[in-house]
Amino acid sequence: MPVRGDGQPRLTRNDCRPGTGRVSCGRCPLCTEGDELSELLEIGAHGVTAVLATWLGLLVLTRAGRAAGAPIFSFLCLLLVVWSIAIIVQRTGTDPRVHPALNLIEDAAAFLLPAATLHIALAVAIEGRRSTLAAALLATGYVVGLLAIVQAAVDPAHEIGFSQPGFALPGVSPIATAWAFALVRGMIFASGIAYLAIGLRAAGHDRARRRQLLFALATVVLGVIGGMARILPPQIGGPPLVGVSIIAVATVLATYAVLSQHMFVAADVAGRAVRWSLIAGLGIVVYAGTLVLLEGAAASLLSINFPLVTTLAVVVTLALFDPVAERVRQLTAGTPRQVDDARLLVALGKDAMLAQSPEQAVEPALARLVRTFELVGAELVEPDGNVLARVGTPDALDPLGVRLDLGEGGEVHGTATFGRKESGLSFTPPELDALALAATYLGSSLRLAERHEEQASALADLRAERAQVQSQGSALSDALNDATSPPPGLHVFALGSLRAELDGEPVRRWGGEKAGSRQAEAIFAFLFDRGDRGASKDEILELVWPDVDLDRADVAFHRTMLGLRSRLKPGRRTRESSGPIVFHNDRYRLDPSVIAWSDLGEFDRLLADAASGDPSDAVRTLEQARALYRGDYLDDCPYYGDSAQVEDRRTALRQRYVDILIELGERYAQRGDRTAAATSYRQAQAIADDELPQIAEALGQLAGQHPIGPA
Repeated sequence: MPVRGDGQPRLTRNDCRPGTGRVSCGRCPLCTEGDELSELLEIGAHGVTAVLATWLGLLVLTRAGRAAGAPIFSFLCLLLVVWSIAIIVQRTGTDPRVHPALNLIEDAAAFLLPAATLHIALAVAIEGRRSTLAAALLATGYVVGLLAIVQAAVDPAHEIGFSQPGFALPGVSPIATAWAFALVRGMIFASGIAYLAIGLRAAGHDRARRRQLLFALATVVLGVIGGMARILPPQIGGPPLVGVSIIAVATVLATYAVLSQHMFVAADVAGRAVRWSLIAGLGIVVYAGTLVLLEGAAASLLSINFPLVTTLAVVVTLALFDPVAERVRQLTAGTPRQVDDARLLVALGKDAMLAQSPEQAVEPALARLVRTFELVGAELVEPDGNVLARVGTPDALDPLGVRLDLGEGGEVHGTATFGRKESGLSFTPPELDALALAATYLGSSLRLAERHEEQASALADLRAERAQVQSQGSALSDALNDATSPPPGLHVFALGSLRAELDGEPVRRWGGEKAGSRQAEAIFAFLFDRGDRGASKDEILELVWPDVDLDRADVAFHRTMLGLRSRLKPGRRTRESSGPIVFHNDRYRLDPSVIAWSDLGEFDRLLADAASGDPSDAVRTLEQARALYRGDYLDDCPYYGDSAQVEDRRTALRQRYVDILIELGERYAQRGDRTAAATSYRQAQAIADDELPQIAEALGQLAGQHPIGPA
């Protein structure tokens, strides 16, 4: 046992002290029995943990550096390595002068581990930007750890723990302070578990995502058990060996959670990577242990102090690494064709551990899109109708879905169909941009798969294209993160039933707490439809309160107008000449600056772009405009939706929608996509007020060219 300068055994937090009830004081004959074996097992457990953490941390950082949790996982592994090495040196070292510094290093790593565990849990559980609460919890964890490190550095004689003499907060006993510190660290661990549980519940039927979160949850739970076993007194937490071993197992499980977070990695690929990582890690543990034993034997037999065995082992390892790695790759790849594919992927710069064919990234990407936008489903379909990949239950005929072409440069590679949002609302511009980027990425992945299949030997050409696909995948991942942020301002959805969102929250009580919501919604719809023309009070009274006497209608009007103004600009008092609804020249008008975005304005903009923009982008622009139309303009809006005021514009918008469908049908037919063309024509005929002979003629031509499926 290490000794102090006075010749007495040095005591640490893992040693017994008289009167504390620890397992062993390390001094008396009654306590020394069994200490040597227990300490040897603890050193062995820390040694395995240090080797595994070093291997897995470097492996994840170098192989999956694009994953959001990779740097955090590597930091967590670094803390485990520092913590374990500090304890090993203290247990085995003979120079007492280095023990205080090592004890502080051990404390620093241990105090930061709870915050790092919460950090990795948040990185896996949260897709997109971290919430204010999550950021605050994470900052609290690191601040608590840093404060504990400062206390350990300033007052090393009084540690925050259950041994005596311990550190005590003002007015609190040392034991109570130790329990409070353990409770705070336990709450930090519990926060990570809570966020992972929330993410698991939101994962739905996404198998890969659920597996990733389950592994992450098991990691944190085991980390909590192992960490608390080391924090609590040994009468509760047990021998140090138990806690250290549990932490080592948790580190292995965390590897899967981080590797599967890598950009659109398939679940089976991530599982294969973890299996081989664990096998390699255990092999390294055995390799390192063998070197230690052989080095000791060589020093004893040859009476030398030179690390001869280690030097030769390094040379042999460097010389045999590539041949052994290639042989292992051949054994694990399977058929000769799969070996060629693996070699191709490695030649393209992919690590063999995470290598996957391009088409394997399609389903994880679709699952991420469905989960991010809360869609009913998504699928990829070839021009001949063959389904390439599907997640959920999308409906290709659903007018609220989005269909995007997977081709580029006039080539047809299929169609990506993104089903409607579960909320029933149409897509906003950032969401449509993300879906367009997704279609580009998925189309690129499928084209790359074809070339990968045909030209396994054309490594130079495929390297550049794969780099482009990876860049698109990174851009898509960033776009998905941005799309999850709530849009600021008022967003109005009028092409269909009237819906609105204010700063990302649905508007439900248009008149606030004291005015009628239906009447306020009708006034808003009236002013929204009239635009610059506005409406007089008499027109509004006749629409909303036609059968109410003038005095009562006037009072109700002003109360409703006040409630509507406060709802559109909450927390602000405005004059009638300014604010969200202005009164000028005896007419009320909706201030255009109040509306940050509306589907009606976006509909007009997209049609203008389709008419004046690049013809090659016209189909995509028209599809985006088509997806905005959920139904008749201001359908089911109280009072105003059933009035004659809205009929002319409603009819005009319906006709424009029919024109869009017909033009899409023509463009799809010109490009050879008969299925999409027939779908557009049939939707146009179903919505048109009268039978359109040009649609029947176009459908007849398509049916004569190629079977297009049932009507």
